[in-house]
Amino acid sequence: MKFVTLVEDTTKCELGAEHGLSIYAETEKHKLLFDVGTTDLFIKNAKALGIDLSQVDTVVMTMAAGWMLFWQSMTML
Repeated sequence: MKFVTLVEDTTKCELGAEHGLSIYAETEKHKLLFDVGTTDLFIKNAKALGIDLSQVDTVVMTMAAGWMLFWQSMTML
């Protein structure tokens, strides 16, 4: 299983940071996205890391407000 932090409050590399959290997880059978942060930064960071979010088959949202951002952002893929 592989976990990649797409968004969190701090960074020590070229990726952007913001308040919020987004984690990409990959197993042999599934590609999952846990939360999306507060902007479309999760998409920008995923692209920078070579992660194709269009292949995600499961999304877990812990805050209802994130759903609108998620659906708006996915149209940008």
